[in-house]
Amino acid sequence: MAFSVNGLMSGLDTASILSQMMQLERRPMQLLQLKVEDYNAKISAFGVLTGSLADLQSAVKGLQDADLYSTFSASTASDLVTVAAGDDAVAGRYQVTVDALAQAQSVKSASFAASDAVVGTGTLTLQVGSNPAVDVTIDATNNTLAGIAQAINAANADVSAGVVNDGLGSYFLTLSGKETGAANTISLTMNDADGVNDDAAGLSSLYADPATQALSQTQPAANAQLSVNGIAVEREGNTIDDLIQGVTVTLNGEDPGNPFVITVARDTASVKSKIGAFVSKYNTVVDTLGKLQAYDPERGVAALLQGDSLTRNLQEKLRGLLQRQVAGVSDSVNQLSELGIEVGRDGRLSFDSTVFDAAYESNREDVANFFTLDDGEEEGFAVRFDNMLESYLSSSTGILAAKENGLKSSIDRLEDQILRMESRLSKREENLQKQFEGLESLLAQFQNTTGVLNQQLDALSNLSAQIYKK
Repeated sequence: MAFSVNGLMSGLDTASILSQMMQLERRPMQLLQLKVEDYNAKISAFGVLTGSLADLQSAVKGLQDADLYSTFSASTASDLVTVAAGDDAVAGRYQVTVDALAQAQSVKSASFAASDAVVGTGTLTLQVGSNPAVDVTIDATNNTLAGIAQAINAANADVSAGVVNDGLGSYFLTLSGKETGAANTISLTMNDADGVNDDAAGLSSLYADPATQALSQTQPAANAQLSVNGIAVEREGNTIDDLIQGVTVTLNGEDPGNPFVITVARDTASVKSKIGAFVSKYNTVVDTLGKLQAYDPERGVAALLQGDSLTRNLQEKLRGLLQRQVAGVSDSVNQLSELGIEVGRDGRLSFDSTVFDAAYESNREDVANFFTLDDGEEEGFAVRFDNMLESYLSSSTGILAAKENGLKSSIDRLEDQILRMESRLSKREENLQKQFEGLESLLAQFQNTTGVLNQQLDALSNLSAQIYKK
């Protein structure tokens, strides 16, 4: 607030004096503002902690899934097949040879001079294997070689039709079955509009051999041929889900006489990946807590949550959970160290997958129970850990949410105080300004009075001098 009068009479720097007085008056309010900033910084710090705990909880939930410990993996070094194991797989080692892939039959028509050559009209009847027969009407709108191919494709007749140019001036209608297997042969019969179905005229000119009403075969329909552990087997398709229990085998190529191995085993890789994720996220929490609670003795600077009781209690709970055992689980796998998870001096975890492999191989069921048990009376490690984290992370009842809400409430109260203080200080500054202005006005009056008195004294002095001369 600016002054209209600034020591004109008194000679005082009243603006500076008032500014300094108000700075002293505002000191308590400034301390409240610093506290608001501190609370906001702590809310941000708790937000960082919440994020790292949420990531840890996601990793813990991954270990809680009982299905994780019952899955299998299938693998092979060969690129002739792709393999995938399901939950009902059986561990084993299988020697496989792919002698031949399953094939769909392909046939071709007699040759024509062009793709737009007019063939004839009538009705084609197509059947693949034991599938229902499909009738395709050929009329003046689609009676060319290309038109017939389009009509067949539009009829969804279990074949793919096309026109092929051999580069020597001949065009052929080709039909390829959509399904592999020896039983899925293509049958083409017709009702030629010219009334004769076995000559080289009209629609029947499609036949490569009109007399026998036959197309030429370019690729036979064939089953996949392979052997598994010396047993010869055939399948209609190249994707086979009933060859090895619980394993889907997709044939990509053939190499007769050269066997390869498919191995089906417990999927330890997925379990170890989940444990590795837990270890990583736990260490992130440890690092986050360390930074938020740090103290630099050389600079005398404390981190935002240094000495905070919530974070100290959280650390104690985390460490305690790492040491607890699970009732009913074999002693040989009933603590993290037996599973290759060790706690270092700095509180961070490390994971030795070799130790885990041995424990998992010897006692898979108890390892699974150690992490996932939840029978109403006892909780496994991951279940227990998840519940503890939920007590901190729940948006409605969580400890961190309560802490944040408490800090926000404190900020609201402080900001209300600051607003009231600002209003009071504004009035205080206005009153002081009026007092200083009153002082200047009073001094001005005194100076005016002094001037009048001086004039009167001068007049009396002059009068006395005149009387004395007389």
